[in-house]
Amino acid sequence: MKNALNPVTEKIARIDPVTHPIFKRLFGQAGFTRVDEETIDEFLKTAGLKMAVFADDPNDRKTTLDIAVIAPEIKKAFGEAFSRCVCADFTQARSLAARWGLRSMPAVAIFRDSEFLGAVQGLKPWDEYISLLMEIAASQKAAPRTIAILSANSEKHSECE
Repeated sequence: MKNALNPVTEKIARIDPVTHPIFKRLFGQAGFTRVDEETIDEFLKTAGLKMAVFADDPNDRKTTLDIAVIAPEIKKAFGEAFSRCVCADFTQARSLAARWGLRSMPAVAIFRDSEFLGAVQGLKPWDEYISLLMEIAASQKAAPRTIAILSANSEKHSECE
């Protein structure tokens, strides 16, 4: 059974993705923008190589804090290679990621123009992130399409190719 927090402790313990310093850096200094169901297609229309981060609500999954720190460093490591870097709205990230068959959060996906090249799913050691993402970015063809089927309130899924 989950320990109940008193209202004051719960308010302090909650992470606000708008005001928390890690997310202020991600969406401010690091230059990431938010995408959601309404804006993802605009992101896909952007020309060039680009990166998208998909992560769950940081109040449900603490790994979201990790990827919010790692993503700007990945962007830096790639220099000016990315024309745009985005982070999916945390409340919609799973459904957006499912469009490309991504099931494990957090995920860092690479696109060229509107084409999905591939993604690194889950947290990885730094060298592995960079190696895998460089391999994906260098790819000249789209990744095979996989569809992740998720129920609205469940993390269970099945995979179809």
